[in-house]
Amino acid sequence: MNILLCAIVWSVAILFVLIAVQATSGISNNGMKWGFGARDSSKDDTMFQARTKRTVANHIEGMLLFVPLALVAYALKLDGDMIVKGAWLYLIARALYPLTYWTGLPYARTLVWFVSIVGTAMIFFQIVTSGTAA
Repeated sequence: MNILLCAIVWSVAILFVLIAVQATSGISNNGMKWGFGARDSSKDDTMFQARTKRTVANHIEGMLLFVPLALVAYALKLDGDMIVKGAWLYLIARALYPLTYWTGLPYARTLVWFVSIVGTAMIFFQIVTSGTAA
């Protein structure tokens, strides 16, 4: 499978894990009855639960930037070194981001987030400079 498509698939897998952790932390905080109910009211979020919610939102935002660009690059058959490195940077950083955020490593979290943005930007610049994206 092409690295771009592989990165998309694994990004979805990461999102699935993040959602599962978020749901589990909500049930842990509010109880099983709440988890199976309508969830109309809940306790205040624990610090970890709030971080899991923000991590899910951040990952979705990252995917909204990466996935369309990856699909465009794939459609244009761009598979050069910069594309491959950009996809790997994005994917590895997105896999590390939750760990840095959940454990409260502020500078590491920001650095890892920035690496994912650099990977996405690498793909963007390859698309706009390829001469095939008019």
